Amino acid sequence: MQKFVTIFHPDLDGGQSVSEVTRVPELVKAHPEGCSRSALFTCDDQKSLAGPLTLVFAIRRARDLLLENCEYHGVDLQLEVSGRTLPQLPAARELEKLLNSPDTLVHVNGNVFKPATEVYGFQQVYDDSVRCIEALRKLGFTQETMAIYATPEEISVEVHGGAIGLEGRDNLSDLYYRLLCHVAGIKDAGGRPAKTEIKTILLQSCQRDWPLLLPGCNHPTLHRPRVGVGASHFAYGIAAFSDFCGKKRNLQECLQETFSWVKFIQAELPAIAGLKEKIEKLPQLPLPGAGRQSRATAASAPVAAHSGRFQPLKIELAESVQRLKGPVPVFHTIAAGLDKSLGGGWAQGGVHLVIGPRESGKASLLMQQALMAKADLPVLYLSYEHSLRDFALRAAASTAGLNLSDLQGHLAIAGAVGDNARNSLAAAYDKLHELLPTKLFFSGVDTGRHGLDPREIQQLAAMMPGDGEKLVLIDSLCESDFVDGPAACLKQMREIATAGRLTIIIAVHNQVICDKRPHFVEDRDIELLDRYQRHTDSIIVMHSEKVNLRRFVAMIKGQIDAQLVGSLEQKALQLAGNKRLKTDTYTLMRLIHTRNGRRDLLLFLYQPDLGRFYELAALAMTRA
Repeated sequence: MQKFVTIFHPDLDGGQSVSEVTRVPELVKAHPEGCSRSALFTCDDQKSLAGPLTLVFAIRRARDLLLENCEYHGVDLQLEVSGRTLPQLPAARELEKLLNSPDTLVHVNGNVFKPATEVYGFQQVYDDSVRCIEALRKLGFTQETMAIYATPEEISVEVHGGAIGLEGRDNLSDLYYRLLCHVAGIKDAGGRPAKTEIKTILLQSCQRDWPLLLPGCNHPTLHRPRVGVGASHFAYGIAAFSDFCGKKRNLQECLQETFSWVKFIQAELPAIAGLKEKIEKLPQLPLPGAGRQSRATAASAPVAAHSGRFQPLKIELAESVQRLKGPVPVFHTIAAGLDKSLGGGWAQGGVHLVIGPRESGKASLLMQQALMAKADLPVLYLSYEHSLRDFALRAAASTAGLNLSDLQGHLAIAGAVGDNARNSLAAAYDKLHELLPTKLFFSGVDTGRHGLDPREIQQLAAMMPGDGEKLVLIDSLCESDFVDGPAACLKQMREIATAGRLTIIIAVHNQVICDKRPHFVEDRDIELLDRYQRHTDSIIVMHSEKVNLRRFVAMIKGQIDAQLVGSLEQKALQLAGNKRLKTDTYTLMRLIHTRNGRRDLLLFLYQPDLGRFYELAALAMTRA
């Protein structure tokens, strides 16, 4: 199979020329200064793609961090112009203009740099390349499948296309980008790629026509060639490595580098077993640059966060329009009616509050939410009042349909009654263990937790496996647990939710009283909204009393309608599988805040001894 590569040089007709790979040394000999190639090659049919995956690690200057069209995790960037710090970064065109001004400075995590000053130097380039080479080796790549090249400012690792096993695909660029993101730890930050630990990698190096300096050619500004390096060059450390890369080479030495590269490209290497299938299963993350996502990415990515740039809304909308047209990503709640009221479910990446008096069912709601999670969704359940034993007992009883009050009353009794209770509990634990989601994590009062610490939540969530969306459920918080006050804590929670792709649901004890007209938004609700609304995506207020069924009917009919009451009681009995308990009650879930502006009152049958809710009816709320 012949492979054709696009060569870029200003002296070529039109600035570029397509050449068969074996003829590349001739072009380098004719144009030894600044001759570049396309990142990928075309095959005989001019449609399918081939070539190596090239990972490029380059010195990053302050201006690069601002213009690279990606996020840098943990890096705060601000622009100072003529002694004044701008509240937002400007749009790209204005930004480039400002970066060329002598009065502009860039603040990086509080440190001040001139736009052309290095932020991540060659030491970081060296360290990043070593870490990614190690990651490649873990995937099965050997020294023979990699060719490493360097200049005084960058290191590139070319991974042989044959070893990857994907050559000939027309979507090779997207597949290579998946592997790059996996190796370099790239994350999805609200529709934009985010660098985490590996800061110097260039994310564009998988794009088909991205220009890469050919081995043996001199860098146009450094006037040093791109030369091959091996394991021995890494063995002596950064100083010896830099000295080797900084040496001048004559034309013959440079051409030898080009011939060696062609030999590497032309080599026939077997594909690593199972790697192709693994790459195909990797997520397709957003490409750098708003509006440049592949079709697959645009269809699957979450709605992009605001770019943070100060630019006209029309431009901002154009950059995000494809993702905005798609559905808002959500996690389904415990009931279809609650999903509908929330606009589909719990909005992913948001912070949601469930507020109510003690014993209103908040912890049961969160437990039911945790137990119904999909097997592949990482879920972190934190309790500020319950131990592992408490949670496991309630979850086992709920899963097995056991009356918790009766069970606890019989466990300590000797004889047949006690034996039956203990055997039932043992069977319930076995069933829970069998049905429990594999990625559900629990952390309770056994850990000695005091007060809500957003940083601890962030660390625990990061310890869960997976790079995608995660769900965090926090039960039994008191308002005093918001150490720095509700506003400050919830603001931090929203920030870590966005940064870590977390959806956070928090249950808070509050002795809020259920008014006689719960379908109206009253003054007490306005107080709650003043306190919590700004940094949350939804607020649910829960009240659980047996009288709530009749209260709900009275709101619909204007009076107690015995026939409607009987109809709802019959519905509750059917939903509960004809199993009604003495402790059964009715819960009003008052959805007083959503980002879509909807406010609803929902009626549920609540069985505290089973930890279960069953939806009965809903009613729109209005302002009193």
